[in-house]
Amino acid sequence: MVWATPSASSPMPVAVRVDGCPGWGPGDRRAAMLPFVGPAMARAGFLAVGISVRHSGQAVFPAQLEDVQAAVSWLRRNPLGLPVDGDHIGVWGQSAGGHLASMAGLSSSQGAAVQAVVTISGPSDLTRGGGEMHIDRPSPVMALVGGETSRLSAASPVAHVRAGAPPYLIIHGTSDETVPYEQAELLHRALLAAGTDSRLLPIPGGHHNLLDDPDAPYDGQVWYDVADEAAQFFTRQLAAGSP
Repeated sequence: MVWATPSASSPMPVAVRVDGCPGWGPGDRRAAMLPFVGPAMARAGFLAVGISVRHSGQAVFPAQLEDVQAAVSWLRRNPLGLPVDGDHIGVWGQSAGGHLASMAGLSSSQGAAVQAVVTISGPSDLTRGGGEMHIDRPSPVMALVGGETSRLSAASPVAHVRAGAPPYLIIHGTSDETVPYEQAELLHRALLAAGTDSRLLPIPGGHHNLLDDPDAPYDGQVWYDVADEAAQFFTRQLAAGSP
């Protein structure tokens, strides 16, 4: 799925949204059609792209990361002649999509590098567990790694933090019952320690859905505010002429 302003013709910076695929399970790119996702990025002047990845029932990690990398590489090759500025690509996602966005930012894969990352409510250290991130019994985390605890570190963004990583915006609810808020703090501290530009934006009282009510639909003003924060971040980091 691709969105752009109607008059787009010259190359545009790109905002790639990774399908959240709840718990790395079956997902649906249609979530990128929500007004505070792809359309918000298009309105902000980006070529907005929504991608999906194989879920853990189809293949285990790193297949999901490889799918994100393949999508970024495809955009950079640009076989459809889209208005892609291949030097200015950002990636963002929420929950499992946020985890994969974080991993994509720390990848050294040739042709799949991104220049900015926004992760929302995303896990960063799968070895720690907590919340719904169970590592001592069947869970979405264990399904991602095929039940192999030895693979948890390899699937954890904090284990891949490196100097020279792109800037990060980390958004997380302080009352997240699914992915504990400390997961955001861990990634933020690791990135800063490596000399990476990282901003942590807590949502006070926000649960995994960033709302006060953990059972409420993923909607409401906070999501429009988050989209605005992400758009401003990408504007600063992906503007033509930026590094």
